[in-house]
Amino acid sequence: MIGELHAQIKTVQHNLGLATEAGLPYEATLHRARLEDLVEMATRHGIDVSAWVDRSLLTSPAEGGSR
Repeated sequence: MIGELHAQIKTVQHNLGLATEAGLPYEATLHRARLEDLVEMATRHGIDVSAWVDRSLLTSPAEGGSR
């Protein structure tokens, strides 16, 4: 389970970066929401993903600030 979670987080972060670079805000928002879901699920199960997640990706540039 942990390996799959790590793989999904890695993939979502990659896709989020691609969507952001391509100027696709809707797609970036979808990937950001999925990343937030994965982080929340990991937290619920007591899995520390802080080393895997770039927290700066969890806040859209339009929102500013950080979480």
